[in-house]
Amino acid sequence: MDKKSFYISLIVIALTFAMTLLIKFYRPETAGNVNFDSFPLEIGDWKGTKETLDPQILELLNPQAIISATYVNSEGISIHLLFDFFSSEAAFGGPHSPRNCLPGSGWVITETVANNIRNKNSVIPAGRFQLQMHKSKQVMDFWYITNYGETANDYVFKLYELLSALTFKPRDIAFVRFVAKDDPKSLKALEEFQTLMLKEIYGHLPFK
Repeated sequence: MDKKSFYISLIVIALTFAMTLLIKFYRPETAGNVNFDSFPLEIGDWKGTKETLDPQILELLNPQAIISATYVNSEGISIHLLFDFFSSEAAFGGPHSPRNCLPGSGWVITETVANNIRNKNSVIPAGRFQLQMHKSKQVMDFWYITNYGETANDYVFKLYELLSALTFKPRDIAFVRFVAKDDPKSLKALEEFQTLMLKEIYGHLPFK
């Protein structure tokens, strides 16, 4: 190898190393300070009750803001909402994929389907899990929200994180999860509840 090729190779290695360190350790400022103090527990026909999360789980996830609540309507149908936001300034933590968490909690994912949820003039590419534990059956709708858009695909989510790092955008992340019983009445109520909640969810986030 001649000297010119050697120096070019050396520069490429140095730049690659520097870029790797920058991506790994650079923490751009968050797009906004988020809290869910004003997040509604009463909306339409629904009344919610907040749930206390395990401190160990909160320490592991390290969200800037989180709400876990069960909402019940006048017909007695209940839907659980988990909504959390993770700041790009955090040195650790982040959303955990339900694909990894659910089996450890005893729920079996019996089917995975795409579930596009309409939000005004756009469509959210959410995912839906059909779940079973013994004789109990539930559905879970979920998606990640980033500066590059929404997805329920873990690989696309990681790609969006990488794009944010490469373009030095805030790596703020939100995760939304709805859980309801898997029966026709609950599924219809879930769709109506999501329509009510989407404005509140996106209204509490700094994404443009």
